[in-house]
Amino acid sequence: MSKLPTYALKAPSPHDEPDAADVGKDPGGSVMSTAETAQYIAEFTAELSYLARQSKLDLLAYLLDMARLEAGRAIQAGKRGK
Repeated sequence: MSKLPTYALKAPSPHDEPDAADVGKDPGGSVMSTAETAQYIAEFTAELSYLARQSKLDLLAYLLDMARLEAGRAIQAGKRGK
């Protein structure tokens, strides 16, 4: 699998107040583009789907594969839009 970004993305807590200035930023402060975000999601969901299949979590693996495919579509749409 390809290399993931070197920073870790923190999932928001439902108790956190979103700060509009921080939307789309990694903890290091740089902004991820739509294409970078979609690429990260595609790679990460591929790995999660693999783990789900290994544990016989077939529906979860399927849903993760659908998320991966949708991220791939977003990447392709971004390439066509340039």
